[in-house]
Amino acid sequence: MTEAEQKINSFLVDVFNDVLRLEEDDLARGPYKNLSVSEMHVLEAVDSAAGGETMRELAARLRVTASTLTVAVKTLEQKGYLVRARAEEDRRKVTVTLTEAARGALERHAAFHEKLVDRVSRRLTPAQMDQLADTLAALHGFFTDIQ
Repeated sequence: MTEAEQKINSFLVDVFNDVLRLEEDDLARGPYKNLSVSEMHVLEAVDSAAGGETMRELAARLRVTASTLTVAVKTLEQKGYLVRARAEEDRRKVTVTLTEAARGALERHAAFHEKLVDRVSRRLTPAQMDQLADTLAALHGFFTDIQ
């Protein structure tokens, strides 16, 4: 690897680990201590589907197996964050919906992300923010393409 490639590699690993640690710390300090970052991401995926996806579709979107998602959903259901139900039109299909507790957790998590972006934006000029947004969009596109 070139020196630039080594810097990029270190940066990607460090940023990933830093954001993960910040998310874990925020969850541990707040009222949703019983949620892991992975569980929060499952709740976010369910929320973005707005109750319109089956477990199989949700697993595909999260890029996990149906059995992995089933374990996570059962745990979240036991914790009071999700409700599973059989689809009326096809009893073989299972859908999941958020509880009020899940909505509260998602609101707090969204506030965490807003605070994180706010802290970054206070250190950058508007032009730097635009450049960062463009660069991150390109990076996201790259990761999407290689999946």
